Amino acid sequence: MLDKRDKTKNEAKGLRLYVRTFGCQMNFRDSEYVAGILIDKGFSLADSVDDADVILFNSCSVRKHAEDRLFSNISKLKKLKAKKPDLVIGLIGCTAQSYKNEAILRTPILDLVCGPGNESDLPRLIADVLKNRCAIVAADKVNEKRPELFPGYREAGSKAYVSIGEGCDNYCSYCIVPYVRGKERSRDAEDIAREVKDLASRGFKELILLGQNVNSYKGAGGRGPGASFVKLLESLNSIDGIERIRFMTSHPKDAHTELFMAMRDLEKVCEHLHLPLQSGSDRILKLMNRKYTAKKYLKLIEDYRKLVPGGSITTDIIVGFPSETENDFRKTCRIMETVGFDSAFTFKYSPRPPAKSAELKDDVPQEAKEKRLATVIELQCRSSQKRNEDIVGKKAEILVDGHSKKDVSLLSGRTRTNKTAVFKGDASLVGAFVNIEIESATPFALKGKILQ
Repeated sequence: MLDKRDKTKNEAKGLRLYVRTFGCQMNFRDSEYVAGILIDKGFSLADSVDDADVILFNSCSVRKHAEDRLFSNISKLKKLKAKKPDLVIGLIGCTAQSYKNEAILRTPILDLVCGPGNESDLPRLIADVLKNRCAIVAADKVNEKRPELFPGYREAGSKAYVSIGEGCDNYCSYCIVPYVRGKERSRDAEDIAREVKDLASRGFKELILLGQNVNSYKGAGGRGPGASFVKLLESLNSIDGIERIRFMTSHPKDAHTELFMAMRDLEKVCEHLHLPLQSGSDRILKLMNRKYTAKKYLKLIEDYRKLVPGGSITTDIIVGFPSETENDFRKTCRIMETVGFDSAFTFKYSPRPPAKSAELKDDVPQEAKEKRLATVIELQCRSSQKRNEDIVGKKAEILVDGHSKKDVSLLSGRTRTNKTAVFKGDASLVGAFVNIEIESATPFALKGKILQ
């Protein structure tokens, strides 16, 4: 007799799955995880929506623009759904958790809405939709720890995302994450190490550790703020086969010199720190509930550059937060000029209920937001150009990812400091480490030649 798990697998055999992802690295890792658990139940991957029996959309809720794109893309499937009435269309991820039943009211062709905490139940949920042809909303496990499942499926390549925790307790006033990902929950260090050892045995060479706030990790022994994350880095650094370790995103309130010393001393931990600034105005930072000042942020940058000379620093900037004045904005620009970030993700503020700032009057005119965004983009381009030009003539180790998207005659990869580099080389080098000499630079990439 088949048990329930085997029955689910038998029913899924032959079904083709297509997953479309919008958003951050956490969303991409979740999509990979979902694909893995469904493949383990008998699904296969479809090459396109037209070939699929089940289509899942995974989307971030942090920016309204991403949500608008998401619902527009789902709506475009109305004709396909009419042609294939048995097609299952589902919404998973942060947007699913945020909208719940409203997602189906907004887009009636949806059959399934599943929040991040319920994603391990997807094989059963899809089976229920196929059997009963009734829309299902599953979003009741937002604060539950995800089961320690290790589906074999991973995207092809030499890099692997590893989630070290879920949720966030910071409640930055503009951010919806605590509401759609729940309270902060760290994975056990032993489970992470077991997953990483498996990845190493399969030939993965680089890890990207993910969390809403990685440096607040609490799953390993250690004393003091952030010490547990340093202990985790030390543990993973000792695993044979893994050659690079990256992590994001760090919160300035939990950043400290012990972390920077670990980045300096642990040979596999890369010299790249993503440290969101968001604003250079203490008044705005307080309204954002960021729990640090501009002075403290600049001290962290000073400490990092002393301890990790040559390391790169990237950041996030929000312009047009409620009540942001031109003076507040100029303070952000001054810090950008002082620090000289290697790159930055820049955004216009938009209210995201139920985040606290949605209660504030969104009083910065759209025209002013657009102008300020253009200004910080221009500032960052100049800074990126200078930072990249500073390493022209130097050597860099590159992990080759594949061919350049802009010029398929060139290979592309990343330095330890997370800069994109392009160069001529044979396709057999994909997945390998090569040393190149940097010959020229743009704000977005380095160009070089392989050293013989």
